[in-house]
Amino acid sequence: MNLEIGKGMFGLLGPNGAGKSALKRTIVTLQNADIGSIVFDGIDVFDTSDELRKVLGYLPQNFGVYPKVSTEMMLNHIAKIKGIQK
Repeated sequence: MNLEIGKGMFGLLGPNGAGKSALKRTIVTLQNADIGSIVFDGIDVFDTSDELRKVLGYLPQNFGVYPKVSTEMMLNHIAKIKGIQK
C-alpha cells in the first residue's frame, strides 16, 4: 500500500478485520511491520521512533490507566516518553 495523507482531518473507515487498528498500531510503533517502511512527516518511523513519539500522539478507543497512579504521575510519565522536560 502507498498512502499519502495531506494536512487536515482524515478518517480511516472499513469493516471489522480490515486492518485499520493494525495500521495505526504499526504507524505508532506498537507493533512491527513484516515488510515495508513508514515515513511520517519526514520521520522514518522504524529507524527513529523516539523522534516520532515527540510529535505524534496516539489514544486508542480503549485506553486503560493504572488505578493507583495519580493524574500528575501519568502526565509526567507521558511527557517523559515524548521527550518533554520539566
